[in-house]
Formats: sequence, structure tokens, C-alpha cells
Amino acid sequence: MSEQQARFITSGSLYGLHWEITKGVDTMPMIEMAQSTDVNTIRDLSIATFAETFASLNTEEDMEQYNERHFSTDELQREIDNPDSTFMVAKVDGVPAGYMKVNVGDAQTEEMLGNRMEVQRLYILRQYKRNGLGARFMHTAFDMARAQGKSVIWLGVWEHNDAAIAFYKRMGFVQFGSHDFVLGEDRQTDLLMEAAVNRLV
Repeated sequence: MSEQQARFITSGSLYGLHWEITKGVDTMPMIEMAQSTDVNTIRDLSIATFAETFASLNTEEDMEQYNERHFSTDELQREIDNPDSTFMVAKVDGVPAGYMKVNVGDAQTEEMLGNRMEVQRLYILRQYKRNGLGARFMHTAFDMARAQGKSVIWLGVWEHNDAAIAFYKRMGFVQFGSHDFVLGEDRQTDLLMEAAVNRLV
């Protein structure tokens, strides 16, 4: 986490950091910045949410290989400690419900101009979906981007993940390209989508 990102978290905007979900969940989730010591929480959420979304559509071998490469404790620790990445974790009744990872600068998974921020992951456990938490994560990302002077947010989403694509379109994202996403031995296609930061105010 950079000093500028830390100033955003501590200085001002509660917008996007503490939210109430009014449909299906009767408590107030807390969305807070992850610390270096939260690596096991991030790992558990990564593996669980990725399996819920993609295990039925991919081989067990490809899923295991992806988990070992991208969701190992060592790899996630490097990501959390990267000053150009920020992890935001949502908890409901103290239980982790999901997380979002945003990147700026060299941490972005594609080379981008300095005015851009990437939402690399938005992972929510199935039991907490469709209660508005995804939108609240995205509002948080837009707030963070504005605080850092970014004008565009972008992300990649699997071309066959129709629910996620529809969600991002509702949030104002449009497709601007695509790139390869390798899951184990399977080369897949992610759609690249972007939205102007002033889309959500």
C-alpha cells in the first residue's frame, strides 16, 4: 500500500468503507483495508470463491495448478506487501465474506497509462452475493481512484462469465479489448472493460 492510498483510508471517505446490506443480510458488513497479517484470510477467500465460480467449468488439475501458482501464501504475501496494490476485505459479523484487489502503476496486469487503476479481483462468497456487496466494493474502488487522481478504472472478466459481465455493464463498464487468461494448462479469454471514474459519484 502506498502512502497516498493510506491517506485515503485514514483521511476522509467513509464512503465505501462501512456499508449496510439491507437485502438478505441483517448486519452491517465492514469493508476494510487488509493488512500484511491477513494473508491467510485472503488465501482462504481466494481458493473458496474461485472454486465456487469456476470449478464446475474447469478440470480439477487446472484448478489445482492455478491455486498453487496464484493463491499460495508466499505469492499472496508478495501481492499484499506491494505498495502499488491494495486489498479490501469485507466481513459480516466478523466473518470474511469477500475481498477486492486494486492495482496502480506497475502492479497492473497490463501496461497502462498512469491515469488508470485496475480492479484485478472482486471475489465474494456465494452466500453473500446478490445483496449489494459487489456494488459497494465497486463504489469503494471508484472512491479510491478519485482520491488518487485516476480517471479510468479497468478490469478483466472471463468471456463466459455472463453474470459478472452484466454486473460490470450496470456499473458503467464497456469493453475495450481482450487478453489471454491461463488457468492451469487452459488458455482462456478475458474481456477487458473500462469505466470513467466520474461515472459513479
